[in-house]
Amino acid sequence: MTPEAPRLPLLRPLGVLEKFMVARSQLGVYQKVAVTARYKRAKLGGDLDLKEALYAALAVVISQHPNLSIVPVNLDSPEPSFARLPSVDLDQVVKFVEGEDELAADGDHRFPALDRILDTEHSQPWNITTPPTLPLWRLHVLQQQNGGNTSSSFILCYFFHHSIGDTKSALVFHRALEAALNRTRPVEGEGEPVSKVRTISRLPLLPPLDYFIDTSATGGSNVSQGPEEPDDVWTGAVQSLPVKTRFRSLWLTADETSRFLRVCNDNGVSLTAALHAMLVGALFGKLPQEYRTVKIDCAISLRDWLPDPVGAESMGVFVDTFFETYQRPVTVLRDGDGPTCAFFSWAMAKESRKRIERVVQERKGDGLLGRLSQVQDVESWTMEKMGQRRTTSLELSNVGKIPSLVDVAEKEKHYLYVIESLVFSQSAGALSGAIKVSCVTGRDGRLVLGFTWQEGVVDEDMVDGVMSEFQLILYRELHLKTP
Repeated sequence: MTPEAPRLPLLRPLGVLEKFMVARSQLGVYQKVAVTARYKRAKLGGDLDLKEALYAALAVVISQHPNLSIVPVNLDSPEPSFARLPSVDLDQVVKFVEGEDELAADGDHRFPALDRILDTEHSQPWNITTPPTLPLWRLHVLQQQNGGNTSSSFILCYFFHHSIGDTKSALVFHRALEAALNRTRPVEGEGEPVSKVRTISRLPLLPPLDYFIDTSATGGSNVSQGPEEPDDVWTGAVQSLPVKTRFRSLWLTADETSRFLRVCNDNGVSLTAALHAMLVGALFGKLPQEYRTVKIDCAISLRDWLPDPVGAESMGVFVDTFFETYQRPVTVLRDGDGPTCAFFSWAMAKESRKRIERVVQERKGDGLLGRLSQVQDVESWTMEKMGQRRTTSLELSNVGKIPSLVDVAEKEKHYLYVIESLVFSQSAGALSGAIKVSCVTGRDGRLVLGFTWQEGVVDEDMVDGVMSEFQLILYRELHLKTP
């Protein structure tokens, strides 16, 4: 039996998605999501104590968002619930890391030092079967070795359990932390910062997604992972445990991102639609001819269509997914220098645009919530799928761009801390698509793509090849020299 925590005040039962996400982490199927931000720090006379400022800011953010102090309890009961911790010990959830290369990128497009940290952490399991004492998030603070309080920038990796938030919730976290950092002024001579933050007992927790959506009307009497796949679809190796995550990021420069957005606009498609088609083209460019079909599982945020009290600054799991199927193009396009990654066309991107527009018009995906609501025993359902083919080739999530600061023109004058780059990453999953691609754009104007795969399911050379093919497609469309 899972140990209980009777002294913790129960807030509400877990919703359908939350229950599934807790169960799959317990089974080792999938662990965590992360949004990493590079923060620029101003120097306004004297050293700024980063740890002190960060702890004070985190105390403010924890007081604003109940999801940062909740834990799942009664996991073996018919009704597992969220409970609130009486306090959060920041010394146990915040880790400071110093190194010579933690802040150093490798050229314009790769960041191997950061990739190694994310790669390792995404394979680490959550320990939520013991009496809960820690929340379901961790923060890694990466600083230049011996830079300490003098460095002009640092990196914050925010890792969180998917049951307490979706990726937009992570952007909410970083924005709230940025705002709190700029309201906090470290005072010299106060000694060590206070690490234990008491939580607010009356802070309400938002209802789960199934409170707002009738699961009987979301489609999904079929509890499979999605539409049945054709025989010629590529999905990597079969679903299996254990899961070891591999991760690699691809950074576009601000100029490349700006050009990319402009060419998308010229062709009448969104960035997300273009990413769908280009990534599919890149994958077809590396697959043997026998594979004629690629299927994508795409995440969609529902929060903009939900009623109050859910809003733009809410934390919670408010997502659905939808599927797209692509057939291998018959014609291989070429340019004057010979064959290119020829399996992309703007016609493909326009088909993706139509699919996305239909999702937006219907304000729902393909009924993830409805499908999971039919699963009575997540453990049995999950283990039955081990050894079976995966349902999709790719999973794509584009969380968009973090909103600008209110006073952009005066930000250097008024703000001590400013978010610049962002990276969106996540764990590989035993029930996931063979390759996951997670996208986000920072305030520095750089689009970053995070590629995740499960070791043993896809070869590293295959992922490297897909990343290179994607760059070739992109550079051809932007009329740039290949990297």
